[in-house]
Amino acid sequence: MKESKIGVIGGLGHIGLIQAACLAKLGYKTKAYDINVEKMKGILQGKMPFEEPDLADLVIETINSGLLKMTSQITDLEEVDIIFICVGTPSLSNGEADLSQVYAAVEQVAHNRNKHCLAVVKSTVPVGTSRKLTKYLKEHNLSEKVTMVSNPEFLREGSGVTDFWEPARIVVGGEVKEAAEKVAKIYAPPGVPIINTSWENSELIKYASNAFLATKISFINEIALLSEKVGGDIRVISQGMGQDPRINPMFLEAGVGFSGPCLEKDLKSLIAQFQKVHRKASILESVLQVNEGQRQGLVEKLQEQLGNLKDKKIGILGMAFKAETDDVRQSHSLPIVKQLLSLGAVVTVSDPWVKTAKQGGLSEAELPGVEWVSSPYEAAGGKDAILILTEWQEYKELDFKKLKALMLNPLIVDGRNLFNAKDMERLKINYLGVGI
Repeated sequence: MKESKIGVIGGLGHIGLIQAACLAKLGYKTKAYDINVEKMKGILQGKMPFEEPDLADLVIETINSGLLKMTSQITDLEEVDIIFICVGTPSLSNGEADLSQVYAAVEQVAHNRNKHCLAVVKSTVPVGTSRKLTKYLKEHNLSEKVTMVSNPEFLREGSGVTDFWEPARIVVGGEVKEAAEKVAKIYAPPGVPIINTSWENSELIKYASNAFLATKISFINEIALLSEKVGGDIRVISQGMGQDPRINPMFLEAGVGFSGPCLEKDLKSLIAQFQKVHRKASILESVLQVNEGQRQGLVEKLQEQLGNLKDKKIGILGMAFKAETDDVRQSHSLPIVKQLLSLGAVVTVSDPWVKTAKQGGLSEAELPGVEWVSSPYEAAGGKDAILILTEWQEYKELDFKKLKALMLNPLIVDGRNLFNAKDMERLKINYLGVGI
């Protein structure tokens, strides 16, 4: 058993639960704090609040070992040495990050301490947040209770547990280098680079990383627009580019664009941070504009083939923002489905891990009249077109002869470029991808 005692605030969220369970697996006595008592009860009964490969077994194992405990009482963290803050920082209407949960977490920690601790911000926060939090603590005579450390997370949904065990790097920032170093050493595997830097550098590394990944996606999607017009195949173009080690193939897949709880939110927040210092983020604004255009482009492909979409029956394959997750937050699928509904289309959706609107955290009012079905074949039945929006392996193995026989009109618009156009042509399926 390791010496340090650890707390995790927001410990039942996607990042928090992975953090807590993995630290407990490493041998630390870990307490996951969250105010959602019902979610806690579910976890203790073996029901995870979200899908994440390998996480359920890890949580159950560490709970049974006694190393992972869950609590809804902040006072239960008063004796821990290090507290990781893993709360949400959602976008405000102006694109800025809402830091209310972060400030509330630090305030709660400071007011419920008998001894000093490290408060480690894993939440994605604007540059300067850790410094402002430290100033707040000093102004309220609480700085002796808490030392702030920035330690941004780089976990991907669908591979979060693996990413914890096999990080590309660990970034820590602080005014006290020894404090930041202590945090890094808690979970850094041997040989993994540790970047021990300032608060500001640490916070900006996170934003810059996500913004750069978003830029790669929008870049290849813009090239795909030209590729489509001149008879190219963006998949071959991406492959040729990605073989250059200066570029690499990651995030060079053309399609519907980026979405989900991180890239778009962080991009908007970074743009807002530029505005605060009276600078224009020209590239980042263009990245966002191109991405929004990708969604519109798929709907336009349907309109080009079907004309007026009023009363047209459209089947949607994939509601999660990416495969191997049930997360529909800020998914590209939502605005596309809403636009189809606004144009009068009749929409049926199917997703392997999101079976109902409720399961996706959606109200019936958000997608009025949308039918949720359990299989892609049900979604195809009697449809004028199928729109593929998530790259599930299940879709790559579809029986297209069966799918075609079920459809009213054999039109497939593929926002993920999963298939070979010549194979579809041989099946007499009208197949449209992105940049091909």
